[in-house]
Amino acid sequence: MKKHLIVIGIVVLLLVVGFSGCNEINNLVEEVELDPVIQRANPYINKIVTNDIELRAYANSIIKDCPTNDKECQINLIYRHIVENFNYLSDPTGVEFIQSPQETIQVGGGDCEDLSILFNSLLENVGIKTYLVLSDTHAYSLVYDVNPDELWGYIEKSFIEKVEKEWGESIKYSYEKTSVLGGNEVWYYGGDGSTFSDYIEYLNISYEITSDRPLHLYIVPSQSDYENYTQGKTFYHFPDYEESNVIDTKGIFPYSDTYGGVLLANEKWNDATVQVNLTFYFHPSFYEYYKDNEITYYLIDDKDCIVVDCTNGELSYPGYDAGIIGEKTAIDPITKEYTYLT
Repeated sequence: MKKHLIVIGIVVLLLVVGFSGCNEINNLVEEVELDPVIQRANPYINKIVTNDIELRAYANSIIKDCPTNDKECQINLIYRHIVENFNYLSDPTGVEFIQSPQETIQVGGGDCEDLSILFNSLLENVGIKTYLVLSDTHAYSLVYDVNPDELWGYIEKSFIEKVEKEWGESIKYSYEKTSVLGGNEVWYYGGDGSTFSDYIEYLNISYEITSDRPLHLYIVPSQSDYENYTQGKTFYHFPDYEESNVIDTKGIFPYSDTYGGVLLANEKWNDATVQVNLTFYFHPSFYEYYKDNEITYYLIDDKDCIVVDCTNGELSYPGYDAGIIGEKTAIDPITKEYTYLT
């Protein structure tokens, strides 16, 4: 009988301690939930889905071409997917409407909170830690432990691919040829002199030329200038890059706002064997706009955490900071820990 009483006493004691521990945990949970920062953030972070097989499959379909575990590649591709395929949609008048990531995918758009929730959810489902950042007027994302230099390489590659797709031509190509240029013959390689679209800022031409007979070299702004030269008419060229008696030369023509090219004239009667190596590089217009290549990041636990705002448009990039003013708070959607960004 005494043994039973002892056992019962131990059980009662364990239950009391257990209930006491649960109460302490519950008190901690209540304290967290009563925190005004968490109270404000809860409607948004509670919509972030961190473990969903369909979202994981959706994210994987976007990043399937990235090297294994290449976080920077994955971040860039998911960002580009959102800014190129989802529209910014304001909430209905007078209503704070917060979408789940699945709803944003279904609708094809959302406001700053919705797009951030989608971005965070996709990254979290492939194992990339994120924060939701709330300011007085805006919401965006922060991605934990990112290498800004490696990320910029992927950003630049995406921009180049976008420009080439929109422009319909490669922004860089090479031409190599060895041929015979007859006496008093003229050779030209380049464009028709058209002005560039908004996608291209200017053209560089790199050239290496060797010949067994002296030639005359001109850089001309158009094919019509080549034609005028052959007809003995006035033609335009860039005098700083004119060379006579060329046997072996190389250089870079650094800037032109028209699609021109290289003109070689054999002004002698003897044939010349000529080797030409040219590289045409069309500089996309974003190089001037993003000439500083800046990626904004904050330090959290000694890790670089980059700013990601999915409402900045297709010509933006992960790490671009639109200069949101006011107090900014980054909240971990899983632990609900938060930090003020300064």
